[in-house]
Amino acid sequence: MSIYNEKKSSIKPFKTVAVEYFEEFDSNDKKVTPAWQGTGRRQIRVVTTTRRYNLGSTKGDPIVSVTYEYL
Repeated sequence: MSIYNEKKSSIKPFKTVAVEYFEEFDSNDKKVTPAWQGTGRRQIRVVTTTRRYNLGSTKGDPIVSVTYEYL
């Protein structure tokens, strides 16, 4: 059999991870801040989305988990 006639199957990755960073600024906070920052509070929010494939679903749907963390 020729290699050109073989049927190739496409396999999804078993796990994908996406990390997103968002900047949030709360201007109502009266805490002590550096002079360069001005009044308010700056936070970085990290959103991590994990998709896991081939873990028992007969339809092939991924298991999705999302976590939020503040730096």
